[in-house]
Amino acid sequence: MSSSDAGVRGADKNAVAVMTPPLAQAADLSQPGRRLRILGALAGIIGPVLLAAYFTVPALTNWPGATESPAKLTAYANAHRLLFYTGGWLQGTGALLCVVFLLVLLQLSGARSTLAGSVALTGCAVLLSVVVVEAALLEVVPAAAANGDQGTVATAFTLANGVFTRIYPLAPAPLVFAGIGFALSGTNILPRVFARSAVVISGLFLIAGLAAAFTTAGLIFATVMSVVEAIWIPAAAIAFARTRTRL
Repeated sequence: MSSSDAGVRGADKNAVAVMTPPLAQAADLSQPGRRLRILGALAGIIGPVLLAAYFTVPALTNWPGATESPAKLTAYANAHRLLFYTGGWLQGTGALLCVVFLLVLLQLSGARSTLAGSVALTGCAVLLSVVVVEAALLEVVPAAAANGDQGTVATAFTLANGVFTRIYPLAPAPLVFAGIGFALSGTNILPRVFARSAVVISGLFLIAGLAAAFTTAGLIFATVMSVVEAIWIPAAAIAFARTRTRL
């Protein structure tokens, strides 16, 4: 074989070597991207379902109001101990999965290091803090009831029953939705309607939070906004799973 033939074959091999790694690398990068998209979409769907169960199940078991006497609250807690423990788990896990979905959106949008991303991350942190505190209060109720501590039962139940509805619209919800809305603007992660509606939801949550601090109508408005949020997140997750974006 002549030196010229060897040189041609060597050049061909070099060309193949140069072309192959980028193709293989692209394939390797696409697989984690697909897995991240699937896991994020599942978290965005399962999370709201768990939260819906958390708010629905007590209504089916004659959940008492915060104005009930400590004796009645203690009797209810002793009779429905598992309900309180399950409720704390449903709320904590459901909120965590929703946050995971939002974090995936931030990651793929590339806005995590921007001001909007920082606002969303702060909102997620505040949200989880509020949820964990309320879940802990729910866990305290059956434990105190088992020990006959009616004062602790009444205090913990009062704090866990309705306080979150007033606190959540004040800071966590506006921060989360404003941050996510502006972070998604100008990206093709989701249809544009989700970015715009997230900003609108943020403003409405802020109004609801201020109104809930003073009036019962505001509390009802805050509850309605929580339902809107429970619809927005799974709808966004489904759209996210169906949108084919190059990662």
